Parts: sequence; C-alpha cells; structure tokens
Amino acid sequence: MASEAELLAALSTIFSRAKDESILVGIGDDAAVVKAHLTPIALATDMAVEGTHFSRNWSSLYEIGAKITSANLADIFAMGGRPEYLLVAAALPKNFSVEDIEELALGIADEAASIGAIVVGGDLTFADRIVISISVFGSVGKPLLRSGARVGDDIVISKLPGESAAGLEFLKRGVLDTNSSEHRNPTVEYEQAQAISAIAHSMCDISDGLVSELNHISEASSVQIVIEKSLLKCAPGFNHLEQLADELGIDLWSWVLHGGEDHVFLASVAGGSLLPSGFTKIGTVVAGSRVLVDGFIVEHQGFTHF
Repeated sequence: MASEAELLAALSTIFSRAKDESILVGIGDDAAVVKAHLTPIALATDMAVEGTHFSRNWSSLYEIGAKITSANLADIFAMGGRPEYLLVAAALPKNFSVEDIEELALGIADEAASIGAIVVGGDLTFADRIVISISVFGSVGKPLLRSGARVGDDIVISKLPGESAAGLEFLKRGVLDTNSSEHRNPTVEYEQAQAISAIAHSMCDISDGLVSELNHISEASSVQIVIEKSLLKCAPGFNHLEQLADELGIDLWSWVLHGGEDHVFLASVAGGSLLPSGFTKIGTVVAGSRVLVDGFIVEHQGFTHF
C-alpha cells in the first residue's frame, strides 16, 4: 500500500510536465498562482463518484481520468470559452498504489493537454471508493448562454448523440469491445465547439440527453424548439447506431433523444447559416414553448442525480 507522500510525489511528477509562462506558482505550494486575464474567466466544476458515474469493472483508470476531464473541459467550450487550468481533488481507496494513481493522473493530464490546458493543483484524501472532483478555469470573450436562442434559428449538433448510451448497454451485457468505447472514454470534438461559437446564439453540451438539454434552452430562451427525426437520420453514424439498436433489441430513439454522457455540442445559429464541418441541422426555433419531436411533445427522460 502506497503512502500519501508517495502518491503525491507521483502526481506532482505527472502534472508538472506541462509548462506555461502564465503559471507563476504551480504544484507544490499551498495554492497555485497564475497571471491575471484581460478577458472574463469561465469556471466550471464537476464531481464523479465510483459506482454512480463510472465503474472499474469495465473502465481503466486512464479512461476514467480522461472521461471525467473531458466532461469538465466540454462545459467551458460550451460557454464559448477555452479551458486553461484545472484543479483536481480526489478521494481514493487505501489500497491505491503508485501505479494506480499514475494511470489515473495520466488520463487527466493527457486529456487536458490535448487542448492545451494544465493541471495546476488539487487535493488528495482517502475514501472507500474513488471520488474525483475537477474544477476548470478558462478564458471567454462573450459567454454563450442557454438563453440566447432566437425565433428563426436553426438547431445544430456537432455529432449524433446516443453512442455513449449504446456503449453502456453493451457493457451491461458483458460485452467489452469498440462498441462501448464512446461510453468508457467519449470522443469530444472541442475544436468543433470553438468553430461554432463564432456564429452561435446559444450553446450547451449534451451531458444529460438531447431532449433534456433542448428543454433547458427552450425554457431559458422562452421559445419552442422543433426537432425532426428525418434530420437526425442525416447525421453521420446514424446507420451504424441503428444497426447496434437492432442487434440489442433497443429502441434507437431512446439512445438518440435521451442517452447522456456524449458531450455532443448543441447550438442555435441564425437560420440558413453556413455550418462548420461536422455540424448537422436537426431542427428550428419557433415562437412558443416546450420541445417537439416530429410534432409531439417529448418529456425529459435523461439522467438525473436525484
């Protein structure tokens, strides 16, 4: 069993690899110090608990670290910002080894480094299961809010949601293969989020399900959002997802409309806008309230914590 000092030393080695002139004091003191920004700062935090948000039965520690980090980074990108610094707090079982914490930390560090963000500090304690909390800080010029959707806007997505939900279904059935990779460590298109932010009126990332997030935008913007399944069918990957649903005997639309943890970027843009590569139009914004899918009100069935 590794001591706390050994675990902290391993973390410091991994997280100190990245260098940035804006970091005046990094890991090793009571607090990190970074240079002040001229632009506003976007802040987000998220917590993940073993058994609730992830399982070591099918995810490696590297995948767990990367997945939790990507969820936090996506929140900043969804606001039209760019993540820069992360603080990581973790509660770990007493049987956690140095090798275990190195694997977990590498997943966090590599995902952050993929968009140029750096872990600058955190905290470590012990618990009977893994609990990880990550706080992200990033610069943002003009924040993109859920309340910005306008009548006449198009609703667009960066990729088809549902792959994570499909992967979870495979894992529940004991199938650990490439079909489950998007649940264990989802691919988040950060650069696509940055591209759409230049023209978006509103934006969020789909963490709790497409309909759930659409309802958030609808309520915040006081508009009605009309989604068409025929447009969703045009999104890349639809045929493959449909094949997986048929294979498992699952309703495909339960994945697409209500599956979570994809971290697909959902935005509203002026109608007829030229979209960045990868984006697909799936609906429109009209006067009214609620969310309609093919003319029918669809209630939220996505993930909730309570």
